[in-house]
Amino acid sequence: MGRDLVTRVSRTALGVSVLAAAGGGLVAGLPGALGVLAGALISVASFRWLAWGAERAAALFAGGRAHPLWVLGLGLRYLVLFGLIVLLLRAGLHPVALMAGLAVLPPILIAHGWHSARAAL
Repeated sequence: MGRDLVTRVSRTALGVSVLAAAGGGLVAGLPGALGVLAGALISVASFRWLAWGAERAAALFAGGRAHPLWVLGLGLRYLVLFGLIVLLLRAGLHPVALMAGLAVLPPILIAHGWHSARAAL
C-alpha cells in the first residue's frame, strides 16, 4: 500500500468526517458531533497503523531489517483502539455517532482503491 494512497484516503476521510460531524451535531447535539469526529479519527489512526505494519512486513519479506516486535505492535492496536472507544463511550459520546464515524473510512478506502486500480490499467 503506497504512502500516496494512505495520505489520500486519510485526507478524504477526515474531510468527509467534518461534514458528517455537522450532521451528527444537528441530530444529536455536541455528543453526536464529537462522536462522529472521534470515530473517524480512530478509524483513520487504525488505518494508518495498519499501513505502517504493512510497510514493516514488506521490508521484512524483502530482506530488509524490521524490528522483531512489529507484529506485537499491530496486535496492541486492538487493545489501544478498543480501549479508546470504551473510554469515549463512558465519557458520554453518542454511540451511534461514534459508529457512524468509524464507518466513514471503509467506503472511501474502497473508492480510492478502485480509482488506483483503474489508473494502473
